[in-house]
Formats: sequence, C-alpha cells, structure tokens
Amino acid sequence: MDRTIIYPGAIPLETDLLNTNRNTFTALGSLAQDLFGTSTVFSGLNCVPTALASMSVSIAPGRVYALQNRDNTAYSSLPADTAHQLMKQGILLDAQTFSCPAPQTSGFSVNYLISANFVEQDVSPIVLPYYNATNPAQAFSGPPANGNSSGAAQNTVRQNTVQLTLTPGVAAATGNQMTPSAPAGATPLWVITVAYGQTSITAANIAAAPNSPFAPTGGYFAAVGERYSGIQNVAGNSILTTAALGALVNVTATGTTQTLPPAANCPNGTSITIVYMQSSGSVSVVHNGNDILVFGQGNSTNSLTLNPGEEVQFVSNGVNSWVSAGQTLSTGVTAAQFDNSSKLATTSFVQQALGAVSGENQYNSSQILTAANDANKLIVIGSTGGNITLPARSTVVPGTKLYFMSQGGTSTLFTQGSDALWLDTTTVPNLPFGLGDYFEVTAASNSNVWMVTSGTPLLGKCSGFASSQLGIGYQKLPSGMIIQWGSGATNSSGTFTTSLPITFPNGWFTGYSSCQQAGSFTTTVSNLVTTTISVIGYSSSNGVPAVGLYVTWLALGR
Repeated sequence: MDRTIIYPGAIPLETDLLNTNRNTFTALGSLAQDLFGTSTVFSGLNCVPTALASMSVSIAPGRVYALQNRDNTAYSSLPADTAHQLMKQGILLDAQTFSCPAPQTSGFSVNYLISANFVEQDVSPIVLPYYNATNPAQAFSGPPANGNSSGAAQNTVRQNTVQLTLTPGVAAATGNQMTPSAPAGATPLWVITVAYGQTSITAANIAAAPNSPFAPTGGYFAAVGERYSGIQNVAGNSILTTAALGALVNVTATGTTQTLPPAANCPNGTSITIVYMQSSGSVSVVHNGNDILVFGQGNSTNSLTLNPGEEVQFVSNGVNSWVSAGQTLSTGVTAAQFDNSSKLATTSFVQQALGAVSGENQYNSSQILTAANDANKLIVIGSTGGNITLPARSTVVPGTKLYFMSQGGTSTLFTQGSDALWLDTTTVPNLPFGLGDYFEVTAASNSNVWMVTSGTPLLGKCSGFASSQLGIGYQKLPSGMIIQWGSGATNSSGTFTTSLPITFPNGWFTGYSSCQQAGSFTTTVSNLVTTTISVIGYSSSNGVPAVGLYVTWLALGR
C-alpha cells in the first residue's frame, strides 16, 4: 500500500489527504479481490417478514463487493482513473422495508423480486468556507468566483452503498406466475411469492433467488477453516446459495431436494456439507445447471440420495463440478450391471452377482426379455401364457441367469437370432413349459449359447430319473426304485426267459406278467433274479404249456 509523505514545515495540500484516502481505498479493494475474486458478492441483506405480521418484508443491513473502476470521475482535484479496477465495498447500514401486496384475482399468485447493485455517488453537499489567498483576513462562502463568495454547495462524501430494488411480477394462476427480471446491472437476491387472500407474509413465502451470490454465513475464513461457519436448517426444497459455503446444511424434512450452487460461483476448494438425520425417508442432493457431482468410486452423476444418518461434503472446483471429499453413507453406488472391476460392491450388486434373484417380473402375454430389465430375475408367466424370448446372448456376460415359473398358462421359451438353447447335451429349438414348471437358464461361456441348468425340464435327464423308454426298457426313480418291462413269446416248453434291460443292483421286489392273445391262458413269473426274468404260459383249462404265447412282464427292484 502506498503512503503519502508529509514533511515538517511544509505547506499541506488537499492532494495529500486525497491521495491518502485513495491509497487506503486501493489497498482495501485489492485485499477484497484476493478474498472474493472479481465476481460480485453480497453479504448480509437477509430477507425476513416484518416483526409485526404484514404484507411487507424487511431487508437487513449488508454489503456488496463489486469490481469497479478506481474512480469514474475526478476525486476533488485528483483526476478520474478508469484504467485500473478494484473490488469496492458498498454498505447498507439500515434495514429497508418493501410492501408486497397480494393479487386481487382469486386463484392467482404473484412473485416479487428484490435485486441489488453497487452504487457510487458524491453526496452531502455543503457550502464550505474558503479564504482569500491575497487577503487572508477575508473569508469566502463557497469557492470564490471573480474574487467574491459564490455560495455554491459542494459534495463532501464519495459514498459507496447498496441500492435495493423491488420489481413486482405479473399475477397469474397459482403455479404459473413468473419471477420478473432484475433491472439492468442489478443482481437478483430474493423472491417473495404471495397469493390471493393472503394477509401476511411468512418465511415460507421467501426464497433466495436462484444463483444469488451471497457470501458464506460467518464469512469466508470460517468457510475454509477447520469448523463449520454455522448450521443452516432446511425444511423444504432448497436452491442453496454461496451463503451455504462452509456451513452444515441440516435437512429436516424427508422427500426434499437440495440443489447446490453453481460451482463457478464458489471459489475452488470451498465446500458445503449436507446431513440428513431424520429417522426415515431420504433427501436428494442435485447439481446446478450443467455441473456434475463426483463421488463414490469416481462416479459422475446428477444426484445423490442421503438416507437417515448420512452426510456428504462436496467441494467446488470453481468451474463446473462438486467433488465428494467425505461421505458417511449407509448406502453406496451400485456398479454397472456385470461390472467385474475392483470397485467396492454394494449389497445390491452382490445380490445380483452371486446369482440370487434380484427381483421379479410378471408377464401375462408374449414378451421379448432384455438384459437390463430381466437378468438375474424371476420371470413369472401368468395364466394366459405366451411366447417368451430370451435376451440376446451377446448383451449379457457368462453366468447371467434368468429364472422361470409358470402360474398356469402354456408357454414356449425361444432364443434370439442365432442363439442356441441347450437342454442337457442337445440343442432344442424351443422349450415348452406350463403349470408347475420351474427352471433356470444360464448364459454359457460360448457367446451365443443359453443353457437350461436346473429345474423340471432336466428331471428326465438326471441319473436318478434315467430311463430307456422303448418296448423293452426301464425307469429309475430318485428313491432307488427301478421299474423294468418287456415282452416276448414262450418257447416249446411254454417258457419265456430274457435278460433284464439293466441289473437290479440291490435286488428285486416282485414281478408281474400278462397275456395279450385271445383265448383262455394264464401266465406266471416263474423266476426273477437281478439279471433275468422267466414267464410261464399255459392253458387255463387243462394246464398244458402254451407254445408261442405272447406275454408281457413288469419287474420291480432296486
């Protein structure tokens, strides 16, 4: 900061004092620029209802900091200086009151806008005493003119202040009213909304104008220090302003949305902390305009949900984004479907990744399934059935599962394009299913193969259900029971003997036989061991062995 030097015995000049003022003013303006930057910033100027209920609001004392020319006009005998700019401070020392009457039409509302701007003007004119340099005993009133008193008053203060303006909007049906524009050169600060029939303005009618550039509550030093600049309780949807920088924003109402200020309005490194401490519900934190939020595993998104007990601190980069510097979250960011990176996993991601059913989709008509909507879910087919087409195999990763259950309708499962459907060791063109069927389909490692990996369609393919469904065959059951059958003609002694299709590994229970020819014949199982069966056929009337008698047999064992 420059300082004027005055010497003992020297005649003081008015420029000595003027330069002292200008130098001090320049130094303070430069300091303000280091603190605030070059954007216009307002401090204080809080808008509240009047102490006595009325249709008026009160604007508290405050300040404005704005980049201005050093002096637009001559400062007494110092010339104007428009070549240099600095941050100037305008001060409003006393509160101002503005009337905001309600509209006169039923069902209508109106928005009032209070805006502010920096104003510099020369004020406090006084007729100053002067002396006659040629005759010091003679006094002049006002600057001398032609050797005589002029009596002219001169401004004695170069005043910097805040000029407030109330702009009424056009009344319209409630919800459709528009906020008016601020006058040229002014900055919107507050919006007051009043409705027809309203008799007093409350805090609920007052909201900060979007992007209003308020300084942090408590000041910038508190905003960047090791403590919060203050606690701001928010009970509804809110568009936060720069007044929230450094503060702890305590959201007290569920289902609300808190919009961060534009990052460009917030110096690089300043932060806002938002906490939700209610017992239930949630709140959303969203960006402003084209800004982005960066948080949790490097994700960039448009919003963040806070659940009970959760807190997040966002730090501005001063340009276009807010970066999470710390989160106490009971919920995290779920990675993209099929992500196999080293990111931390949420329980939601683990549920789908481990194959647990992540949800249920019900369809009552033909449907083409998709990976996004149906992967790892239970697909329930209603009573009307329909054709169900699997997602294209190329849209999912190996191991992706879909689960199917029918509630009664006859349905058929198909694949898309060149995809194949494997049932056991064979490819099938489709898979019919109906009431009582339940099965799982898994994406194979082959890029175009789906496999039926469990469920009722595979029961007949299991070793416990192994069978040979021919004229001479068998059927195994999971209990260990084996049913075998066959047929043949008796020999010359009236006996038919044959090997069983498979051996009874643990013995036999019983055998049955019958005759399929016309006439009166009787058949009897004469011998049954683990590997063979013998059937005797004879005439029912005389007991004579029947030669060439066609008999059938059934054997039970284990």
